[in-house]
Amino acid sequence: MRSGFLPAGDDLGPLPPVGRIPDARPLPRSPAGIMRRCAATAVDLTIAVVVILVPLLGFDRVLGVLALPDRESATAWQSAAAAWTAAFVLLYSPLSVSRRGATPGKRLMGMEVVARGGGRLSYGQAVVRHLTNLVVTGIPLPAVANASSMTLSPDALGIHDKAVGSAVIHRRPTVA
Repeated sequence: MRSGFLPAGDDLGPLPPVGRIPDARPLPRSPAGIMRRCAATAVDLTIAVVVILVPLLGFDRVLGVLALPDRESATAWQSAAAAWTAAFVLLYSPLSVSRRGATPGKRLMGMEVVARGGGRLSYGQAVVRHLTNLVVTGIPLPAVANASSMTLSPDALGIHDKAVGSAVIHRRPTVA
């Protein structure tokens, strides 16, 4: 051993758990981790599939009863699918985040989205955050950078959080 260097691990001593109470529950208002965020996204995607597909399947049945020509039926279905999906994308997450502080998935996982200065995001900020998230997660290189940013930085901010000055934090301690 060279003089002036301490053996590995002795320089800092035991490291305390970051952002957690000793019984492993997250501290309120601490940054939410990527696994909890992924679980919330899975819940929100399940809601999205149901909310988007069920009405479209019903609309498809109505078009079948109307016996429209195939071309008109396909055009009507595609227009309805595009409009319904766009409405969902612009309303579900942005309205949930700006009005209640979280989507149903985030609420279920005990998280909320806040402005870094405190308080809720405006609807406009929530739309920009959501659309940025959709673009970032749809392109492989930014998706990796986003996941790395959320995993490796102490504040767990994704690119979409940095774009609007938001943070995803724990609302309350979860039940162990």
